Amino acid sequence: MRAKSKLLALALTAALQPALAGVVSLNFEDINANVSPDGTGMVQLLDRYQGLGVQFLGDAWGVTSLRCDGLSGFVPHDNGCAALQLAGDPRDNTVEAGKTFTLNFASGFVAGSSFFFSALGGSNVSITLYDEVDGKGRSIPLGGLPTADCTIPGARFCVWNQLNFDFGGIARSMVVTGNDETLMLDDIRLVQAASAPGNLPEPGSIALAVGALGALGWVRRRAAR
Repeated sequence: MRAKSKLLALALTAALQPALAGVVSLNFEDINANVSPDGTGMVQLLDRYQGLGVQFLGDAWGVTSLRCDGLSGFVPHDNGCAALQLAGDPRDNTVEAGKTFTLNFASGFVAGSSFFFSALGGSNVSITLYDEVDGKGRSIPLGGLPTADCTIPGARFCVWNQLNFDFGGIARSMVVTGNDETLMLDDIRLVQAASAPGNLPEPGSIALAVGALGALGWVRRRAAR
C-alpha cells in the first residue's frame, strides 16, 4: 500500500511540474568563409536555424569577420568569427534605406531572453516584440538601441552591449528595423516559454494531476480501514 502511495505521489509531482524546454542560443559560429559559393562568408539566414525552431525573414545576414577570412570588418563579441548583420545584401557596395528583419520563434520566448548588439551612430534601430509569428498580434515595443562607433582601424563594429528582455507575457516574433549595414547582433539567447516559472500546466497535465489526486485519496482511505 505504501508503495502505491509513493508511486501516485511521484505521478502527481511530475504532472504539476512545468515542461522545462530550456534555452535556445544562436552564436552564428557555423558561418564561415566556406558556407557561400563566392567565399565571402555571407549568407542570408532565412531557415538556416529551423532545426532550433528559429526562422528569419527579410534582411538578416550571417557574416564572417575579416579576422577569420571573411569580408566583413568587425570584431566579434565572443572572440569568435561570425555574427548577424542587418543588411539588404552586404556583398554589394550599395547602402540603401532602412532595412528590417523578423525573427520567428513559434514556441514562444519570455523575459530573461537577451542578445548582444553593436549599433553605429545614425542606425535608427527599433525593436518590437509580438505575441504571434511574422510580427503580428499584440506588440511590445522595446524602443531603440544606444549607439557607439568603433575606433579600431579597419573595423566598423567593435563596441558591444547586451540587451536583456524585460517584458510580461510570451513573445513569438521580434521585428528589428534600422538603416542598412549599421547593426550587428550576436549571442542571441531565447528562454523558451515552457521553461518560465508560473506558466499554467497543459490540460493533459491537469487531468493527470486530478487523476493522481483521486487515486491517492482512494489509497489512503483503504489504508485507514
